[in-house]
Amino acid sequence: MRYLHLALVALALGACKDAPQDQATTSSALPYLPIPPKATVLSRATSPNAVQISFQSSDTPSEVLDYYRKSLPATGWSLESDAEDAVGAYALYALKDGHPIWIRISQTPGMPGSVISLNGAVMEPPAKTADSAAGAPPGS
Repeated sequence: MRYLHLALVALALGACKDAPQDQATTSSALPYLPIPPKATVLSRATSPNAVQISFQSSDTPSEVLDYYRKSLPATGWSLESDAEDAVGAYALYALKDGHPIWIRISQTPGMPGSVISLNGAVMEPPAKTADSAAGAPPGS
C-alpha cells in the first residue's frame, strides 16, 4: 500500500512549492496521503483551510475504487461514505485520527484510466477551556 506520511509528501509532489503562509499545507490538510495506484500528480490547489491534489492513474475508475475500498480500512481509515454520483463518478469520504478525506474517482471522456481528486481539510485542535487549561477534570 502506498500511503505517504507527512515527511514524504514533499517528495511525492516534487515540483510543488510550499503554500503561502495564509494557505493550508498538504501536511496540515492531508497528513495521511493515500496515493492511488499507478498515479502521477496532475495538480495541487490550496485555500486557507483545505488542500486538493489531483492524480491521473492508468487504472480504471472501478479498479481505483476497489483499491480504496480495501486499502482505506486496512490502514486505519474509517470509510464513512461510498457512493456513485449522477455522472458516474465515485465519491468516498473517510476519517483517520480525526482527519477527513474526500476522494472522487472519475474518467475523463475519451481518455484512458482515471482522475482521482483527494481533498483534505485543516482540523483545528479542540479548544481548551479554562478548567482544562488549569488541569481540572471536565465537569468538576
